[in-house]
Amino acid sequence: MKINIERNSKTALYLQIKNQIKDMIYLKRLPLDYILPSERELAKTLHVNRSTVVKAYEELKAEGLIDSQIGKGTYIVFCDKNTLKSRSSSFRKHLFWDEIYSKNSRNSHNDVISRIMDIGNNEIVSFAGGIPSPDLFPKSEFQKVQIKLLKDEVENMFLHSPVNGYKELKKEIKNLMLNREIRISTNNIMITSGSQQGLDLIVRAFVSPNDIILVEEPTFFGAIQLFEALGAKVVAVPVDEYGIQVDALEYLINKLKPKFIYSIPNFQNPTGITMSLERRYELIIIIEKYGIPIIEDDPYGELRYEGKDLPPLKALDKNDYVIYLSTFSKVISLGLRVGWIVAPERVINKLGSFKQLTDLHVNTLSQHMICEFLKQSYYENHIKRIKKEYTFKRDLMIKELEKNFTEIEFYKPQGGFYLWCKLLNNVDLNLLLKKSIKNKVNYIPGNFFYAKNKEKSNFIRLNFTYPKKEEIVIGIKRLKNTLNEII
Repeated sequence: MKINIERNSKTALYLQIKNQIKDMIYLKRLPLDYILPSERELAKTLHVNRSTVVKAYEELKAEGLIDSQIGKGTYIVFCDKNTLKSRSSSFRKHLFWDEIYSKNSRNSHNDVISRIMDIGNNEIVSFAGGIPSPDLFPKSEFQKVQIKLLKDEVENMFLHSPVNGYKELKKEIKNLMLNREIRISTNNIMITSGSQQGLDLIVRAFVSPNDIILVEEPTFFGAIQLFEALGAKVVAVPVDEYGIQVDALEYLINKLKPKFIYSIPNFQNPTGITMSLERRYELIIIIEKYGIPIIEDDPYGELRYEGKDLPPLKALDKNDYVIYLSTFSKVISLGLRVGWIVAPERVINKLGSFKQLTDLHVNTLSQHMICEFLKQSYYENHIKRIKKEYTFKRDLMIKELEKNFTEIEFYKPQGGFYLWCKLLNNVDLNLLLKKSIKNKVNYIPGNFFYAKNKEKSNFIRLNFTYPKKEEIVIGIKRLKNTLNEII
């Protein structure tokens, strides 16, 4: 509803508001039962006193054009004879939205990701999200990047980009991949809105309803939810301290004939386990033996705090069995939403046909900013800085857990974002989470990371990168106090 106020007019402001609403009613631009803005809301929009809107509404009520009702607000009641006749003679069937959802979307998918992203309560210490520290965002570097782009690239950075991504950024990612021992051309790269979109595109392109996808158990709940939402059957393969158990994997391949294997070899989410080099070679041998492709998800590969770097599966893949996913969300900024896929060129072209149907291309400004950040060699120093800080935070969380708990066991990861903690006592995790949030600390219960959503999982995942150092200390104490309340 648009109202134009002429402040220099001799007509009183309330009459201007009244007359314009009245005209819109008679012209049927405001239909019967249309809800008008509240007096306070309209006054704020028009930059007038609330009493001005109150007077306008009162006159419209006096003329029988509008009415007010507690719980409903102010609404249009005027109705001409033709409209009244049409409404009285027509039958309106009520629409139930829940009844027309697609079959796949009717499945109940937990909103845990949405709740993690909606971090609005500063009083809560959050160990829940897979989120980088906002304090480590490279502000000064990106200020320089923006200044340079506004000077040199202002026309291009606000235009569209190719569906598969900005060519200069793809060149920078190609160089980045060389550091990970992956030798490719830019034709093997697609830029995506984070690696989650990359995963979505791959599944949409290759997986049909009831196809089987083998995953590590436990694994990233966002992948489980996506696979199931698109109709795939998710089957879990156990992991040990060296990664996915290849004997169990080979047995399931023979038994189930899966379409894909999904794996996070580096600092796995949620366990933090890194697949050993020997296990990686064994996995490559198995997929080549049976012709089963792998989706390798590598969001944390740059974040190694100790030990030697290991080559990604893609670097060991000489016959194009591996589709590789990575992202800048975990190392630079979650909000920029820039990730990428590495795959055979014909696969990239197929994925492009799906991407153009979703968002056409990744935000051009974000692509240019990341590209310039890489070109100016800011990336390497930034990685060194965050690795140092995250190492300290990981060790601090471990120290606080060891100081406060005898009831928790955990694996010390060599990198990544998480501690995967096992509660030794028979603890009701639903009750623990409920009371933890009440005590202003949250985390992700372990059952979300299992394909069958195991209700009796006695694990919890704690993120150490997002909270401040002092929040880690406070949050672990709150978690201990909460556990004491229920055992």
